[in-house]
Amino acid sequence: MDWLIHALDLHHFVPADLLVVLVLVILEGLLSCDNAVVLALLVKNLPPEQRGKALRYGILGAYVFRITALFLAVWIMTIWWIKVAGGLYLCWLAFDFFRKHGAKKEEARQVKLILGLGAFWSTVVWVELTDIVFSVDSIAAAVALSKHLWVLILGGLLGILAMRFAAQGFVKLLELFPRLESCAFAAVAVIGLKLLLEFPMDVLGFRHALPPEAVYATSAEYDAVVAKHAPPAVGIPHVMTINLAAPDAPSRERMVAGAEAAAPAELSGAARAEWVREKADDEFADAEASWALHHRPFIEIEGWASSLVVLGIFATGFLRRKDGEKPAAG
Repeated sequence: MDWLIHALDLHHFVPADLLVVLVLVILEGLLSCDNAVVLALLVKNLPPEQRGKALRYGILGAYVFRITALFLAVWIMTIWWIKVAGGLYLCWLAFDFFRKHGAKKEEARQVKLILGLGAFWSTVVWVELTDIVFSVDSIAAAVALSKHLWVLILGGLLGILAMRFAAQGFVKLLELFPRLESCAFAAVAVIGLKLLLEFPMDVLGFRHALPPEAVYATSAEYDAVVAKHAPPAVGIPHVMTINLAAPDAPSRERMVAGAEAAAPAELSGAARAEWVREKADDEFADAEASWALHHRPFIEIEGWASSLVVLGIFATGFLRRKDGEKPAAG
């Protein structure tokens, strides 16, 4: 049991961690509106009695992925093609809907089958894959708030649960307001475009090398170096950033050297090495998250801003039904 306590960082528990868990749940809920809209559209294609079950099974898979991803957080944040693939899929999903908009409803509501699976299990897989796409930024944002693994896991899992109920709520709204579906798919297109605009500039060959004399030993110092030597082309604090080139990724070796210099003098031997390792890991994770979220993408739009846009588009579907018009059938 001791190994599990240490693996989850429970030996560093302080009461303030519970407040961080609450913040993570709220953050996940506020920033997952776009995810919930997509999930609602995915399960809406199923018969009413299967929708809740598909969400439940898909969320169970999301739990497994989220826990695994948190153990590999630094690596997951650098896998840029996950968001690109998700963006392409969401754009195609919206295009396919509007292409069939004038076709028969039965044709437009067909479930996209995967590898010979039936409609139900194909939907479950789509739900899980969708969560993977949206998890990349959620993990990076969570790592910036806490380094205690149990805090990240508990906050993330409770946030996913809240998102599941939000998705069910959106399904109900889609049934009550027929025009809402078109607005929801328009919102999905915006979400997909956002993911594509976050394409990393270094992959395209647009890099901004930081000068050798630029020294940093912490995440905050790394951000300061980037702001000085590789500032964004356009930067609206806490709203949007446009980068024409990506700066060098943070160096863990520099974080280790900085931790060595900052280590308390009274520590020595294994205790000092453990302190240095934990300090360097924390600083590097913060710097890597900042690089992946803010400095690397072509256009980075803060989660709250994109969620507000998505909700605004979705809200335009709340139009008064014409007299005699019935809610869409499930």
